Amino acid sequence: MKHAAIYEEAKRLYVIEGFSVDAIVELLKNKVSRKTLYNWKTANNWDAQRKAYQQENEDLQNEIKQIARIAIKEAKANPTPHNIYAVVKALSALKLMQGIKAVDDAELQNDGAKSISKETFEFVQKEILGL
Repeated sequence: MKHAAIYEEAKRLYVIEGFSVDAIVELLKNKVSRKTLYNWKTANNWDAQRKAYQQENEDLQNEIKQIARIAIKEAKANPTPHNIYAVVKALSALKLMQGIKAVDDAELQNDGAKSISKETFEFVQKEILGL
């Protein structure tokens, strides 16, 4: 069981997180050797899995960009709070996909799931929509 957990963690670090084999050896000190990692990588074709994951992630980012463009266009034409909120959510999703923290955790907890702060609303109106 311990061996399977280390394998899964190493695979996640390589395929999803994009770490090198040497970096994984350092992260999993005294748990797995470089040779074992290399063997797992080769035998289970982690390079192909990494490439597929990256392509899927890129495709999803492109779809979110399209949604953000549509939301911005709609908010420019009709700058209602609902449309501006849609812009904020689309941009937050895009930033999340790109690994950028869109809002801090305290703001999420304080504002709740269905509201945005007045400052965020004004920022979107001024900087993104040019209103």
